[in-house]
Amino acid sequence: MNNDTMSNNMATNHNVNFSDWPWLHWTDRRPEHIALAYGEQQFTWLQVNDRVNAYAKQLTEQGVRESDLIVAVSANNLTVLWLYLASLRLGACCVILDPKQSGEQLNDKLETLAAKFIWLSEADLNIFADLPHEGAQQLVFTYNEKSLIAEPFTVIVCTQSGVEWQAKRLASIVFTSGSSGKAKAVAHNAENHLYSAAGLLQSFAYTAQDNWLLSLPLFHVSGLAIVWRWLFAGGQLTLPATSNVIEQLSTVTHASLVPTQLKRYLHERDISTDQHAIRLKRILLGGAVIPVVLTDKAKSLGIDCWSGYGMTEMASTVTAKPADNSAGVGLLLAHRALEIDGQSIKVRGASLGMGYYYRGTLRSMTDDNGWLVTGDLGEIKCAEALVDTSVDKSWSELFILGRSDNMFISGGENIHPEHIERILLSHPLINQALVFPREDAEFGHRPIAVIDAMSHISVCEMNNYLQYKLAKFMWPLNYYTLPNNINVSGIKLNRASVQIWFASLSK
Repeated sequence: MNNDTMSNNMATNHNVNFSDWPWLHWTDRRPEHIALAYGEQQFTWLQVNDRVNAYAKQLTEQGVRESDLIVAVSANNLTVLWLYLASLRLGACCVILDPKQSGEQLNDKLETLAAKFIWLSEADLNIFADLPHEGAQQLVFTYNEKSLIAEPFTVIVCTQSGVEWQAKRLASIVFTSGSSGKAKAVAHNAENHLYSAAGLLQSFAYTAQDNWLLSLPLFHVSGLAIVWRWLFAGGQLTLPATSNVIEQLSTVTHASLVPTQLKRYLHERDISTDQHAIRLKRILLGGAVIPVVLTDKAKSLGIDCWSGYGMTEMASTVTAKPADNSAGVGLLLAHRALEIDGQSIKVRGASLGMGYYYRGTLRSMTDDNGWLVTGDLGEIKCAEALVDTSVDKSWSELFILGRSDNMFISGGENIHPEHIERILLSHPLINQALVFPREDAEFGHRPIAVIDAMSHISVCEMNNYLQYKLAKFMWPLNYYTLPNNINVSGIKLNRASVQIWFASLSK
């Protein structure tokens, strides 16, 4: 069996080896530069450091110490960002969980973490008051922004070794999507996150003069990756203070979006009477197929769209490229390696996490040679000509075929649901799509689809659309509307949850 390997250990021009906490690094070099924005509020690097110290002081007063684990059940907001950074400052680790997930999902995660402390955002306090915390102490913050502004800050004196900068100390635990089963808790250290940032930013330029929108949740690796790119590059970070996409994106240069968010932004801008100048320069797209019509329209407005392939275990992005009409997911980023064993995709590199976390212990994620077997299937082809002149055209491009555990056989043919989903998502009215097998007496299995569409689409209409795009045996027999209670978590559909719902229909 032949193996194809991609490796990219190219050095970057950025310093991955910080000698101090990244926000302190930037405080020393550009203390008065704006680092963070939330609505009308702006914070310099000096003020960011002050607030991290203030929150760290509160954590210390409530008993948080080095190596402690804190669970924060919260959507994105200023407090949870300060909490995350302050936890790092003390050598502790803050794990952020989705407040919209089911009680069963949350209980599973709490059991896995066995955290010593828990913080519930004010909006979610009543909802989760009855959850079993296994004796975890509930944290309370008495400071708010007004009091923080009014009183002087006391800089924490680092009298214990636990608060000194150590790049290899546990810095995050993020759960996988659980799309193929129970979610796993992936542990990363700061060095993993910094190398992840360095590899992407070698091609996807983001500098101290740029501003990245924290448009994805911190309980997902893609959201946390934005924070670490900000810390790595010393740029600006903006937390959304409004649900209006145009308002969110009008003040930033960079954003990480899923295609439905880009579609909404372009639509809202078309109908808006306020045709403001566009500051947005680059968008990193993920989570689904990228319709070329969207990226072409964005390009006409001066916005470069990039797509790629990544996973929680690798601290986000593994391959990336400027979005085009190719089905490939781009070139391997620096500090990563990738191998195709048969069709099985394996990855490793400096951004690969420390292991899977369970109640204070770490379990290896890799085989005996240090490779993570992703469960994805793919192939490597020569990269086509790319627009970006900073990438080496001699590199090979990765093409994803699907997941090994999703494939099924229909009439003797191997069917990868992801292949059908890519075509369905190219339909202008479909926002989300998942394909599953249904048992069939003649063919063994036939595909069906669960979709989120802007209006009803009949099977006949879809068959006409698919006529020259898919072989007929791949056409879904039926289309089911995605129920409103399925949690998307801001990134992608949870395949396991949708499959359980679909299975319940036949009972």
